[in-house]
Amino acid sequence: MKKYMHKKVVLAFGAVCMFCVCSVLHAQNNSGAIPPQSQVTGDIYGQVNVIGDVDGDGVKDVIFGATDGKVHIFSSASGNEIIRPPYWPKQTGGPILADVQVTSFNGGIDIIAASQDGKVYCLDSLGKEKWVLDTRSKIPISGAELADIEGNGKLEVLIGAESGKVFRIDGSGNPIWEVSTTAAVSGRIAARDLDGDGKKEIVFKSNDGKVTVLNNTGTKRQGWPASVAGNREWPFDVDAGDIDSDGVKEVFTTTPSGNFIIWNEKGKMVKNFTISSGSHSAPVLADIDNTGTDEFVIAQYDGKITICDFAGRPKAGWPYDAGDHSIYAAPTIIDVDGDGKLDVVFTATDPSSSGERAGYVMALDSNGKPLKDFPKYVGRTVAKPTFADLDGDGKLEMIVAGGIGYTGKQLHIIPTEAKTRFRMISIYQETVYK
Repeated sequence: MKKYMHKKVVLAFGAVCMFCVCSVLHAQNNSGAIPPQSQVTGDIYGQVNVIGDVDGDGVKDVIFGATDGKVHIFSSASGNEIIRPPYWPKQTGGPILADVQVTSFNGGIDIIAASQDGKVYCLDSLGKEKWVLDTRSKIPISGAELADIEGNGKLEVLIGAESGKVFRIDGSGNPIWEVSTTAAVSGRIAARDLDGDGKKEIVFKSNDGKVTVLNNTGTKRQGWPASVAGNREWPFDVDAGDIDSDGVKEVFTTTPSGNFIIWNEKGKMVKNFTISSGSHSAPVLADIDNTGTDEFVIAQYDGKITICDFAGRPKAGWPYDAGDHSIYAAPTIIDVDGDGKLDVVFTATDPSSSGERAGYVMALDSNGKPLKDFPKYVGRTVAKPTFADLDGDGKLEMIVAGGIGYTGKQLHIIPTEAKTRFRMISIYQETVYK
């Protein structure tokens, strides 16, 4: 029987986990050494990001937020936390349960962290506050999303709040607009150009199940919102993509009962099919078998990974069943073993288990078969893995957050055969402390 991890349990873990062990597993870095074990307070629920070479050792470093309310930077080469009082680690006013974003608004590094104190923090590479925006919310608030909404090359921040508001914030921390919704917004907000006019619409689902599309000006798009079942304790995210190749994107989401619903950009339902359970992360569009046609890759909370066409028909060999483990984050589609074919990489967790086997990272080929040497057990884990070439050898390392609730090491950096042709945005700045 599947175990459903409620967000209330998540916060309880953060309260009791005072000192969790963190280990960085790296096969060979530039020094040829395996980094020692380190410690970090709190658990990691958001995705680990890459910040560049902060300590000047020639290897890019990693950054993340934790339930201790701090933003942490760890050296990928040594496995040690980079500590630069009074700024690193950076203390906020509440637990950090979402991804910490690394970007550049106007040159240099900008670090965006959404804390459960209801505030959005923008930090520079030294950990100093550049600006702080108060959403006037209690917990929870969604993770901050970065988007070029106007199509002019300028990134902005989108964030939802428990107060029932969605904020659009410029790179200097000034609210461009805030829009009231019908309920709290704790899920991811997607910025997508639905109609191909170069400006992005804002797509999100409030906790009461209202799927809303806003114009770039913050006004509600005609035909929206659409109503589906509410979110429960964890969100069921929404996204958009062009599923019929007509140049206009459709909006899609799942529900707790397993309905997969697709609307056109005007808010008219065009598909509604059933899967075994909903997906907390929005389904991913990908041409997994290189046929020229995208399919949905769905990571379901009942532990199944499904690849299906736009009518809900599963691809041969799918779904894959993770057994007693549930899946919370979106899968990554990448050639992880270097054989020229795309694979599906995801994390899975069993909230009722203890020890390293309470969670793992799995890689499946396009036919739903586990790759050699997978799964890799990391303890309880809910975040999406990150892929980056940390040591400049042309191959990507896989960075996985695990060990939630004393179930194992917390931070794992695992070598892969994936090549750097994998497309990703990486902000790099060398910051050497003397």
